[in-house]
Amino acid sequence: MEIWIYINFSIKRNAEVSLNSSAITGSNLGSELSSGVLTLNSVGRLNGKVAIIFIMKKKKATNMNCTIAFDVAAKALKSLQCK
Repeated sequence: MEIWIYINFSIKRNAEVSLNSSAITGSNLGSELSSGVLTLNSVGRLNGKVAIIFIMKKKKATNMNCTIAFDVAAKALKSLQCK
Protein backbone atom coordinates (compact mmCIF):
# COMPACT_ATOMS: atom_id res chain seq x y z
CA MET A 1 0.00 0.00 0.00
CA GLU A 2 1.39 3.38 -1.03
CA ILE A 3 0.41 6.63 0.62
CA TRP A 4 1.24 9.93 -1.04
CA ILE A 5 1.14 13.09 1.02
CA TYR A 6 1.17 16.42 -0.76
CA ILE A 7 1.99 19.42 1.35
CA ASN A 8 1.63 22.94 0.03
CA PHE A 9 3.80 25.50 1.82
CA SER A 10 3.23 29.15 1.05
CA ILE A 11 5.21 32.01 2.48
CA LYS A 12 3.95 35.56 2.20
CA ARG A 13 6.57 38.18 1.45
CA ASN A 14 6.29 41.95 1.65
CA ALA A 15 8.15 44.03 -0.90
CA GLU A 16 8.89 47.71 -0.54
CA VAL A 17 9.01 49.74 -3.74
CA SER A 18 10.38 53.24 -4.08
CA LEU A 19 9.89 55.32 -7.21
CA ASN A 20 12.22 58.05 -8.40
CA SER A 21 11.05 60.31 -11.21
CA SER A 22 14.44 61.99 -11.73
CA ALA A 23 15.62 59.10 -13.93
CA ILE A 24 12.61 59.27 -16.26
CA THR A 25 13.34 60.76 -19.69
CA GLY A 26 11.10 60.92 -22.73
CA SER A 27 8.05 59.60 -20.88
CA ASN A 28 4.40 60.52 -21.02
CA LEU A 29 4.11 60.79 -17.24
CA GLY A 30 2.59 64.27 -17.39
CA SER A 31 -0.16 63.24 -19.78
CA GLU A 32 -0.95 60.12 -17.73
CA LEU A 33 -1.23 62.14 -14.54
CA SER A 34 -3.48 64.72 -16.21
CA SER A 35 -5.71 61.92 -17.56
CA GLY A 36 -6.21 60.68 -14.00
CA VAL A 37 -4.82 57.17 -14.49
CA LEU A 38 -1.18 56.27 -13.86
CA THR A 39 -0.10 52.95 -15.39
CA LEU A 40 2.96 51.09 -14.13
CA ASN A 41 4.50 47.88 -15.46
CA SER A 42 6.57 45.65 -13.20
CA VAL A 43 8.59 42.50 -13.76
CA GLY A 44 9.69 40.16 -10.98
CA ARG A 45 11.61 36.90 -10.74
CA LEU A 46 11.74 34.54 -7.77
CA ASN A 47 14.48 31.89 -7.60
CA GLY A 48 14.64 29.08 -5.08
CA LYS A 49 14.92 25.41 -4.29
CA VAL A 50 11.95 23.09 -4.18
CA ALA A 51 12.00 19.81 -2.23
CA ILE A 52 9.89 17.13 -3.89
CA ILE A 53 8.62 14.64 -1.31
CA PHE A 54 11.72 15.43 0.77
CA ILE A 55 13.87 13.33 -1.56
CA MET A 56 14.71 15.41 -4.62
CA LYS A 57 15.71 19.07 -4.53
CA LYS A 58 15.33 21.09 -7.70
CA LYS A 59 16.24 24.67 -8.48
CA LYS A 60 13.18 26.47 -9.82
CA ALA A 61 12.30 30.00 -10.86
CA THR A 62 9.09 31.83 -11.59
CA ASN A 63 8.49 35.08 -13.44
CA MET A 64 5.76 37.62 -12.87
CA ASN A 65 4.77 40.43 -15.22
CA CYS A 66 2.20 42.89 -13.87
CA THR A 67 0.39 45.97 -15.15
CA ILE A 68 -0.95 48.22 -12.41
CA ALA A 69 -3.31 51.17 -12.98
CA PHE A 70 -3.83 53.76 -10.25
CA ASP A 71 -6.69 56.25 -10.08
CA VAL A 72 -4.78 59.43 -9.24
CA ALA A 73 -7.74 61.49 -8.02
CA ALA A 74 -9.09 58.77 -5.72
CA LYS A 75 -5.58 57.62 -4.71
CA ALA A 76 -6.77 54.05 -5.23
CA LEU A 77 -5.85 50.98 -7.22
CA LYS A 78 -7.94 50.82 -10.40
CA SER A 79 -6.73 47.52 -11.86
CA LEU A 80 -4.05 44.89 -11.37
CA GLN A 81 -3.25 42.26 -14.01
CA CYS A 82 -0.44 39.76 -13.58
CA LYS A 83 0.80 36.95 -15.82
